[in-house]
Amino acid sequence: MNDTRYTALVLAASRGHQDPLAVAGGVSHKAFIDIAGQAMLVRVVRSVLDSGRVGRVIVSIEAGSIDEARTSLAPLGAEDRIVYMPSRENIGASVSAVCEEFPEALPLIITTGDNALHTGEMVRYFCDELDKVKEDAAIALTSADDVLAKYPEGNRAFHRFRDGGYSSCNLYALLTPAALEGPRIFNSGGQFGKKPRRLIGAFGLVAFLVYKSRLTSLRAFLRFLSRAIGVRTAPVVLPFAEGPIDVDRMQDWELAEKIIRARAA
Repeated sequence: MNDTRYTALVLAASRGHQDPLAVAGGVSHKAFIDIAGQAMLVRVVRSVLDSGRVGRVIVSIEAGSIDEARTSLAPLGAEDRIVYMPSRENIGASVSAVCEEFPEALPLIITTGDNALHTGEMVRYFCDELDKVKEDAAIALTSADDVLAKYPEGNRAFHRFRDGGYSSCNLYALLTPAALEGPRIFNSGGQFGKKPRRLIGAFGLVAFLVYKSRLTSLRAFLRFLSRAIGVRTAPVVLPFAEGPIDVDRMQDWELAEKIIRARAA
């Protein structure tokens, strides 16, 4: 087993002041909604810590929510391993701010605060695969076949390529200094599967047309994007159907509750 200990960045900022899930959950922030008896942020951070491959966790959240996040995560007993950073105006800026504040953070894995179904096993698998990656960065995906075979109600946004469909697991890695140029592609908000036209702003019209044509394989398309942004990026395909199911909507929340309670049973 590789002894590399990754730094993990959890992007937990809300997309709006009146997030519908926070309102429905009666909490101040989406990250604190209760999922099967535990705050969503706690589930995400626990999965990272339980992987056994992470030395430090950086939680990026609005400055006004840092104290509540610290209180929520205190029962994990990992205060010496968790640090907090005020989030910035968008995902790209938040990642860049963390990399500037913690220049020693590489290799860095990045996840989001609504990945309530991620587990230590899933994060460990990702990190173990990263040990073999020679590129500057990596992105985790699960095949559409694996997701829909187990959760047809998941209604994921899939990236369609010649070799099949894939959905992002909201797990990324910056592995070399060259990868630090990558976060700027999320300045437009990311979510390229749900809003593929954002590819135009991030990568250009040609990349968008290549993506829409579905004539290339996943790996070939990532090589194309790697040349466009100057960051060599590898795909890491995870064999976990739950990987891409984040909690963005009420139906996701209900599905996450169902899955977690089934695990416990």
